[in-house]
Amino acid sequence: MKTFLLSLCVSTLLLVAPMMAAEPDSAGGKSLAGKRVVFLGDSITQAGKYISFVDYYLQKQYPEQDFQVYGLGLASETLSGLSEEGHAGGRFPRPCLFERLGRLLEKAKPDVVFACYGINDGIYKPFSPERFEAFQEGVKKLIEECKSAGVQEVYLVTPPIYDTTTKPGEFNYDSVMTKYAAWEKGLDLPGVHVIDLHSAMRKARDARSEVFSRDHVHPGDEGHLVMATAILSGLNVPVPAQSVADIQADPLFKKVDALRKLRSSNWMKHIGYTREKTVAPEPLGDTEQAAAKLQAEINELRRGK
Repeated sequence: MKTFLLSLCVSTLLLVAPMMAAEPDSAGGKSLAGKRVVFLGDSITQAGKYISFVDYYLQKQYPEQDFQVYGLGLASETLSGLSEEGHAGGRFPRPCLFERLGRLLEKAKPDVVFACYGINDGIYKPFSPERFEAFQEGVKKLIEECKSAGVQEVYLVTPPIYDTTTKPGEFNYDSVMTKYAAWEKGLDLPGVHVIDLHSAMRKARDARSEVFSRDHVHPGDEGHLVMATAILSGLNVPVPAQSVADIQADPLFKKVDALRKLRSSNWMKHIGYTREKTVAPEPLGDTEQAAAKLQAEINELRRGK
């Protein structure tokens, strides 16, 4: 069974691999070197495994370059400001990025922002022009506020798939996400790039019988690796076909993942946010000193120095 699952993972990666160039170039992964890179999104981004995979391959493929990657996603978050009735059992409405974005941009001062939204913005209901417009306006506002704050490049990552199968004629929420992704792909704005995660993830999912997301929304580790591979493909970073198990066994990945978790936890509290409760901004403390120590250990592993 283990061999079968590993082969599924490798096959999934090979489906995404044809979209990647054979060699990296200065317009791809190296363009992120020396810059502060922030990932924004909802619970999938807060879980953050795909961010760790992205950072792992950046660190590994460009050992002489320096990278600063921050995962700052918040569970349940939207760009639209919408929330379905009774969300979270009626305990709290969905948070909206714009409650915290100003503080985030001021404190984190990102040079590059990756934003993966949409799966919550459709509110898991059939397509609605009003909800669609709210999402579109949220995307435009995100770009505008990032640019006003001095962000050099914004990467819009189209929504992940809603991972389910339906019978002909039945409503499938993924059809809504397909529309949201298509609109993002059509954007042509200076300093804004679109990475089509949705199509890559759908292609990978259609080639296998096993779901990436048992609850239809939150992918497991294999799904996170497909997400990372699609993002890296959009950056023209080569990714060798490896199983999740092999990656997670790599001491380099363990250090990179620990660094992502350290920064995410402490920077989220430093910025502050409102979800089921309001978390007021806290001092950052020695977070970046601890991060620098971890990065030095990462450099020793990848550079052999």
